[in-house]
Amino acid sequence: MNTGDVVKRSVLLLSSCLAFPSAQAVSECPGFPALATSGEALLAQVRALPPVGIDRERQACAPATVIDFAYSGGTLCSFGVDKESVEAATAAVTRLAEGGELVEYLYLFPYAPASHARLLALLVARFSQVDKVAWPAFLQAARPGKETTALFAHGAYYISLGKPTEGDSAAWYSNVIFEKVDKPALGVRKVCREGSDG
Repeated sequence: MNTGDVVKRSVLLLSSCLAFPSAQAVSECPGFPALATSGEALLAQVRALPPVGIDRERQACAPATVIDFAYSGGTLCSFGVDKESVEAATAAVTRLAEGGELVEYLYLFPYAPASHARLLALLVARFSQVDKVAWPAFLQAARPGKETTALFAHGAYYISLGKPTEGDSAAWYSNVIFEKVDKPALGVRKVCREGSDG
């Protein structure tokens, strides 16, 4: 499954939920600016964000993973604080099927040049940017519909910022992906899966 599939699924769920906006204050997105260490704790925090629809997908590629997607009826959580924050619409948490180790989590944001620039500024202020010549191979390769804007490293994580390529039909989202340096590309970039459940 690729990030575009996540976006298509998000659009469908968002369109069915927009009639039920939340009256509650927007919570901060879990796992930023302090990075998540426990998949179980992060998933519990994400599930607690109202309003949320949850979907689970199991991917059979070795090592097998489980991805929990959280969708909102508009704004799921706030990435950053004050005027510089950007509102996320969707989150995904990927864990190893055996043992539950956290390997990746991400947030999707409605795309606009100004909000994408704010995301970049938030990441630059907190993490060390990686020069493009040193990017790992899975980020060097071209991906249909998606362009990686910047890559950062912090502790055990790579943090990548992406946006749609010009002319892409899913051009409404930016994404920030946090993935373990020692287990890269095990999240929604994987192409094989064995099913999903709620």
